[in-house]
Amino acid sequence: MPYPIRFSIRAYSEYESILQYVADNFGILKALEVDNHYEGIINQIASNPEMYLSSQKYSEIRRCVFSRQIFLYYRFTGEFVELISFRANKMDSDSFDF
Repeated sequence: MPYPIRFSIRAYSEYESILQYVADNFGILKALEVDNHYEGIINQIASNPEMYLSSQKYSEIRRCVFSRQIFLYYRFTGEFVELISFRANKMDSDSFDF
């Protein structure tokens, strides 16, 4: 049974910014593709929240490679999965790949 997903305010804001960036630089179809990719990863995490490695510094936080440009940080409380942050390591208008 999948666990409920909750966004932190930060994660929600960062995700909206990423989608807006992709839509502005690559078009709405690419933004929809990113959103679909996101849904697939979140469904995997909801079903198996311990599938990604824990941080060495903060053992309760896990890091998922969302794409080459974005990491997703989240924590699993035992009752739900909290998305903490979408960290963009490169917002380059030359490419945005998965």
